[in-house]
Amino acid sequence: MRGALRLGLLCLTALAAALPSRAERWESIESLPGRKAETVSVAGKPRAYFRLTPRAPLTVTIAGPAGLKVISRAVLPGHGEQHVAYRIVALEGQQRLAAVDHEAAVARDVRTRGVAALGRSQHLVVQVPEGTHAIRLELAGSAAVLVRLQRTPPAEAWVSLTPVRAARNVAVIEGQQSIEYYSALRGRPVVLRVVGPTTLDLMTRLDFDATMRGTQSYRLSLDERGTALREVEFHTTRATTASYANLPERVPSRYDHLSLEVGGGLHEIEVRLLTPAAGAAEVHARIPQPAVGNTE
Repeated sequence: MRGALRLGLLCLTALAAALPSRAERWESIESLPGRKAETVSVAGKPRAYFRLTPRAPLTVTIAGPAGLKVISRAVLPGHGEQHVAYRIVALEGQQRLAAVDHEAAVARDVRTRGVAALGRSQHLVVQVPEGTHAIRLELAGSAAVLVRLQRTPPAEAWVSLTPVRAARNVAVIEGQQSIEYYSALRGRPVVLRVVGPTTLDLMTRLDFDATMRGTQSYRLSLDERGTALREVEFHTTRATTASYANLPERVPSRYDHLSLEVGGGLHEIEVRLLTPAAGAAEVHARIPQPAVGNTE
């Protein structure tokens, strides 16, 4: 198993070297039907943001395969406010595509008219499958945030990562696609080596056994050198269109998304399963093809 994982990492390096030299650009979404953009100055550069509140969600129509990046900044009552916690959920119809909790302090060199202070930028990436999709963004935990929206490179520009260590690998079959996932068990994390700066995008699923009914929860931690970078809890149900090719006694859940902004240099990030203690979570990791353009 370990030899196969190392071989996969070498293959990834060769694939990255063979990618086209022309980098894709992040494309900012500057207008939305029925919504007015607000100009935010970030280190002296104007950026188009949209206001998101619990009573006024945002709907973004986007053609896939592609990605949607949501850069959010909490609206703060004053510069003395130290931290604000909030949650952004991305949905299509009643299906939750991603949900991430953010906690942000006051940002410096960031300002907009009529707002005392804004929080530091937080990021969420939603992978959009083929076809046209209406993605609804909802806010909880804060009165308002401003969000900047970008179309990320299309799905074929993402590079899948093979872990340097994992408990096992499983194939998830959905429609005509087979996607390789790697298992995180309690005390046996999935370990990834990532060269930044980049966005680490994780698709995760919980294993369902014959005794599990209804909605189940699982909690993951992303650690580096013993330091917890982020903890998230997902609530999920059995997938209706997906199965495991080589794990017949288990059924995958619907997929969840988690993204992490990774700084420059080489990083070894562990994806740990915290709960359920006797369960298993499957992880598919990827990074976008290196991009240039309007980034923050």
